[in-house]
Amino acid sequence: MDDVRVERILRAVECVPEGRAATYGLIGRVVGEVPRVVGYTMSRWGGNVPWWRIVNAQGEIPGHEATAVPHWEREGLLNRDGDGPATSTAASGHRVRLSEVLADEDMLARAWAEAVAGLPET
Repeated sequence: MDDVRVERILRAVECVPEGRAATYGLIGRVVGEVPRVVGYTMSRWGGNVPWWRIVNAQGEIPGHEATAVPHWEREGLLNRDGDGPATSTAASGHRVRLSEVLADEDMLARAWAEAVAGLPET
């Protein structure tokens, strides 16, 4: 995968506001990639961006909940008593309630367009 594609995806992740979340699919729609490419990019190069804001369609980060929870708590995405935007689930541990915290796609697309304005097209 070329560096420009990676950078375009990571810049979209950086555009997700604190206290909001986005799905791999939402990031994919914004940058013109399929969700699997977004997930692959995050797994390989996403350590220096707010990765905990990017979840699957169920609002989960399978295998990474333990490290995501402190970030979710800090940003108000997790309320352990179940009244907040994230809830506990028996299958996965924790999940973000996307109906309450999903980033606005149009706003994200505008912020991303500005963030990648200086990059070459892929």
